[in-house]
Order: sequence, then structure tokens, then C-alpha cells
Amino acid sequence: MILHQGLAFLAALLFSAASLHAQSWPPADPNEGVAAVAITTSWAKALREAHDLADMQQAAGARGKIEAIETKGSTSRAVFTWVGQDGRGRLRVFVYRSGGFAAIAEPADRKGGIVLNSFGAFTCPDCSPPVNACGRRPSWIPHDLHWDNFDCPHTITGPQDMPVGF
Repeated sequence: MILHQGLAFLAALLFSAASLHAQSWPPADPNEGVAAVAITTSWAKALREAHDLADMQQAAGARGKIEAIETKGSTSRAVFTWVGQDGRGRLRVFVYRSGGFAAIAEPADRKGGIVLNSFGAFTCPDCSPPVNACGRRPSWIPHDLHWDNFDCPHTITGPQDMPVGF
């Protein structure tokens, strides 16, 4: 009896949390597009520990500016942007309805972007030493076949829709 009541309470709690998450889409624009820090290579490397948008916002010291809400295709996403302190560097974060994210940092101290996501992927070909980590297989990849060799480079920034008639 107690176990049944506990499971019912847990189910109700999970349902209310899911409902709250669903109601918060699309997110409101915090209109804080200037980071409190310069976006540099060393700063971006620390983002490897980020698990969600809140971690990215905390690292930037600002909540970001929504550049777009994209609803075409199979997956909705909000595009958050930041300009680094004193115009040093840029950051774009694609936040999906599921809570996952992909990010592209353009550090002020080097050419080329650093790409990462909430699945542990982190690529920085110009870093010393170069980094090319695919992380865990994202939920939108329905198989493990060729994950490291093929799927990772094509999906690291999120689901890729096929054009109509392709």
C-alpha cells in the first residue's frame, strides 16, 4: 500500500514537472546578450562541463538574447546569443525543447569555432592539442553504427532535417 502511494506520488510529480517544462516553450527572451566575460579559448574549454542552458548562462554571466525561435523541421529550438565582454568573442547556443543544447563559440583569441553539446561532444581543431570528442550518442541518432566516424560530425549541433524530396 505504501509502495503504491509512493509510486503514485512520484508519477504525479513527474507529470507536473513535464507539464511545467512543456508550458515554458518557447522560452521568454531574457534580453541579456552581453556576457560578463570575454569569450576566449580557455573560457570555452571550461564549457565541457555544461549540462544545460543554465550552466551556459552561469558561465557567461548573462542569460543571453534570443535571436530566433525555429519551429520548421522535426525539432523546435531557440537560438540564444552572446557577445563577449568588450566585444571579445561570440557564442550561439541552440536550445531544444527537450532541454538539450548545442553551442558554437567563436573565441576572440583564435580563428575558427569551438563546437560542443549537452551530450559531451567537444570539438576544437585549432586547440593545442586538437580536440575531437563526439560524446555520448544523442537521442536523435537511432543507432550506434558509425557513430564516431560518420554521424558525429554531421549531427554534433543537433538534428539535421532532410530537404523535401531528397
